Amino acid sequence: MNKFFLLVMFFCTPVVAAEPIFQTLKSCAQDVSVTNSCSVVLDSNGYVIDAGSDQKLSDTAEPTGALNLVELYRDGSRYVLAHENFSRAQSRRWLVFGYEGGRIQLQRIYIFSLDTSKQSGPYWHGYDCRPDSEPFTPPSGVPFSESAMQALCGDVEGDVVVVPKAPGISIPSKSWAVSVPVYRALTRVGAATYLFRGSEEPELQTFSCLSNCVSSTSEKAETPAGTASSKSSVSASAKETCNPDSFTNPDLIMCGQQSFERVDAVLNEQYKNTLTILAPADKKQLTDVQRKWVRFKEAYCEDMYLATFPGAEAPIDKLVCLARATTARLGELIYLQTGLPNDGFYKAASLMAGQDGERGLKASINLLAGGDFDDPVWKQYADAHCEMSFRLFREGRAHCVLRMRFQLPMNR
Repeated sequence: MNKFFLLVMFFCTPVVAAEPIFQTLKSCAQDVSVTNSCSVVLDSNGYVIDAGSDQKLSDTAEPTGALNLVELYRDGSRYVLAHENFSRAQSRRWLVFGYEGGRIQLQRIYIFSLDTSKQSGPYWHGYDCRPDSEPFTPPSGVPFSESAMQALCGDVEGDVVVVPKAPGISIPSKSWAVSVPVYRALTRVGAATYLFRGSEEPELQTFSCLSNCVSSTSEKAETPAGTASSKSSVSASAKETCNPDSFTNPDLIMCGQQSFERVDAVLNEQYKNTLTILAPADKKQLTDVQRKWVRFKEAYCEDMYLATFPGAEAPIDKLVCLARATTARLGELIYLQTGLPNDGFYKAASLMAGQDGERGLKASINLLAGGDFDDPVWKQYADAHCEMSFRLFREGRAHCVLRMRFQLPMNR
C-alpha cells in the first residue's frame, strides 16, 4: 500500500462515522450537582471538592477571571474539568478523570490553542495526553488541573506530530478537523484526528472522534497509537520501505514523511537530554523557547504548503520544510547542551572573509544570513533563543539572529 493511499485513507474517514466524545454532559456546578448525581463538584470559589465530604481535591482553586471560564461536567462515570480562555491567545483545556471512593484516576487531557500564520491567518493546533495506570494524588499549592496537566503532559508541548493535509478532505460546512500529537506516560506514541461538527472552533459539545481516539466511554477499545492500523494513523506507513530511486509523488511523500519522523524522534530525545543538564530557571526558559519554535515551525511550513496547494507537490514541500526546520532546531538544542554551534555558519563566514579581517567577516555574516525575514512569529522564537544563548554562552544577540536566519528552510 503506497503512502498516498494511506494519506487519503487517514484524512477521508467518512464524517458521518464520527461519534461525539462526550455524549451525556451534565453540569457539576455545586448548586445543581445533586440533581445530576455528581460525586465531585466545582464550587463558586473555583475549588473541585468531594460532594459527600466537602473535601477539596486540591488546596488551590482553579484560576478564574473575566476571560477565563471554568466548568465541571459529568459524562457517565467520568468527569470533565473544562478551562476556556477567551483572550487573544485563545485556548481550550479539557481534563477527563474518574473519581470513586475518594480516588482520582486521570484519563485524558485535550489541549487546543489558537495561533496565527502569516499567510493563512489564525489556526488551531493541540495535544492529546494519555496516562499510565497509576492513581493520581494532587500535590499541595497547585490547582488540580495544573498538577494533572503536568502529570499527563509534562513539558511535551515542545513536541508536535504534523500530518500533511491531503486534497479532498470531506468536512461538513462550518466544521473542521485537526490532527494532534498523542502522548502516553509522557512519551509520544502517534497522532489522533478530531472533528468539531457545526463549529469553527473547539467546543466540548461538538467534539468528535475521527481517528485513533476514544469514541466511547471505554478505554479498552482503543488501539495503541504505536501499533495503529493504516486506517487510523499515517505514521503506520513508516513500516513500509522508502524507495529513494522513485520520483513519483506518492513515493516522495512516503520518503519525506519517514525522514521527518526520524529527525523529529531525535529532536525529542535531544530536548529531554538538554533539559536534564539545565538549572530550573533555564529549564523553564527552554520550554518557553521550544514552544515558540513549535509555533513558528507550524505556521512557516503551513505557509509553504499553502503556497503550492492544491498542487500535488504541496505535501512534499511541507515535509521538506518540517524536516529542515526540525534539523535546525536539533542543532540549537545540541548547542545549548554543549556550547558548540554546529550549523557551520561562523566557519563559512570566516572562510568567505579570507584575509579581509573583521570588516570582511561582518560582510560575510550578513551575506550568509540571506534576505530580511520580517515574520513576527519567527522573531519571537529567535529573540527568545538568542537571549538564552547570550546568557549561557555570551553569543552576541545580533549575530545569533543572523545565524538563525541562515538556518531558515526556504530562505535561500
